[in-house]
Amino acid sequence: MKKNRLLIPLLLITCIGIFVLFACSKSGSGSNATTSTTNPSGTTDPCAGKTITISATATQSDACGTGVVTVTAAGSTGFTYSIDGTNFQVSNIISNVAPGVVTITVKDGAGCSKTTSVTVIQNASGPLFAAVKTMMQTNCFSCHSGASANGGKDFTIDCVIASSSDRIKARAVDGNPSFMPQGGQLSATDKKKITDWINAGGRYSD
Repeated sequence: MKKNRLLIPLLLITCIGIFVLFACSKSGSGSNATTSTTNPSGTTDPCAGKTITISATATQSDACGTGVVTVTAAGSTGFTYSIDGTNFQVSNIISNVAPGVVTITVKDGAGCSKTTSVTVIQNASGPLFAAVKTMMQTNCFSCHSGASANGGKDFTIDCVIASSSDRIKARAVDGNPSFMPQGGQLSATDKKKITDWINAGGRYSD
């Protein structure tokens, strides 16, 4: 009989211990239960429940990248903006954007991000530039094109022509330090095309 009386309190203690552990594993019951969303690191996800929306418009650009992209974002605060996903700026106006499809990334103060894309259209070149480019297709592209272009100048790229106006004049018109193209000097008419373009400003838009 004494053995039975000792066993009963121990059993009660064991049951109470199980009950306490079970109760402590809950944060509530029924309609009063609470839950939270956490990421794998165990912290609350700062982006849960946010709906960030963005849109972008772009101006046309010349061959060397004068486009301007304006971004509008909503749904959060503290936005910064990027066209490469790495370098962000506070202003929603991004300048010096080259022609092509551009991916815009917007990031809020908590690091939540959203992307969209916009097309920057290349505007038409000026007539003097177009005349010089057509002349260069015949006389220069055989040596100045592709990855192995002479002097590192790929004149099939409009921006390379526009940014090399002084060098083109020096070699093709002035013969400094020697005349180009290698097959012989340009005609007086072709030299005048270059000179007229240079005198107008030597730009893509001229």
